[in-house]
Amino acid sequence: MKAAILIQRWYRRFLARIEIRRRYTWTIFQSIEYAGEQDQVRLYNFFNALLTHIPETAGRPLDSQNTSRSSSAEALNMKFSDESDDLADEGITGPERGYQGPEIKFPLDKKELEVIIDLFRKKKNRLHAKYVAGILREATSKLKRLPNLNQASTAISKQVTICGDLHGKLDDLLVVFHKNGLPSPENPYVFNGDFVDRGKKGLEVLLLLLCTFLVFPGGVFLNRGNHEDTVMNARYGFIREVHQKYKHNAERLLKLIDEVYRWLPLGTIVNNRVLVVHGGISDSTDLDLIRSLDRGKYISLLRPPITESTAPGAEIIDKVEWKQ
Repeated sequence: MKAAILIQRWYRRFLARIEIRRRYTWTIFQSIEYAGEQDQVRLYNFFNALLTHIPETAGRPLDSQNTSRSSSAEALNMKFSDESDDLADEGITGPERGYQGPEIKFPLDKKELEVIIDLFRKKKNRLHAKYVAGILREATSKLKRLPNLNQASTAISKQVTICGDLHGKLDDLLVVFHKNGLPSPENPYVFNGDFVDRGKKGLEVLLLLLCTFLVFPGGVFLNRGNHEDTVMNARYGFIREVHQKYKHNAERLLKLIDEVYRWLPLGTIVNNRVLVVHGGISDSTDLDLIRSLDRGKYISLLRPPITESTAPGAEIIDKVEWKQ
């Protein structure tokens, strides 16, 4: 009996040490993970203070219009060159230098989606830039029609799967789909922002999510996170990733990606009861204001909003919206 008690005490002390190590490791990981993002929050607070104390900085219609025009993807040259010659840079070689990837037809269907998933999984070829651009443009067109807050329901499905930050981890997304099934109205998903940055497959993750959004209307709900932002992408690696994978077409693709960002819904409400948003809520969160604001002018969430209005009080409205 004494030996059993002694072993039991030793085992409990062992479990306690393991748990303490786990908690300390998690605390350290969180501190490192969010240290950079706290810098971005301080940058946001700086810009907000700038708008509050120097209101004329937000009232430059010429700069706003120039920014709006330069960010628009409507006038982009849609002739995209093949990137196959650059595959050797990633250790992929072969006798043929032409495009070896799949031919994608629009509008996308489930068969095309499976082809794209297979391509991303095998990593043998890269999707042609013209098809990447096609996915981005199709998604932007559909996203523009959505409200600021998605409306999801479990009336048909009885459940909804909510996925947090993927951060360029394609394997994680494929495992989720493998274990939980592809999206559909009977198996809906909410992807709660931060699709890119940090991981090496941010572009593939973004494209795959947009493809599922196009193929399964009503089965995929996409929320905008703080990394769906060109300022964040410049710091955390996504812009560099796009330049590495599409050297000849990167700038045009990034403009199309910005268009996707600006039209992503800001959150999802499930059964009119549960609010799912990336950044959380505050005491001043106003869903009516969020529903009514023009999200398309917020190309970056860390910069003052674009406004072409010169009406009295327009600056005040923009500041209130930006805080929301």
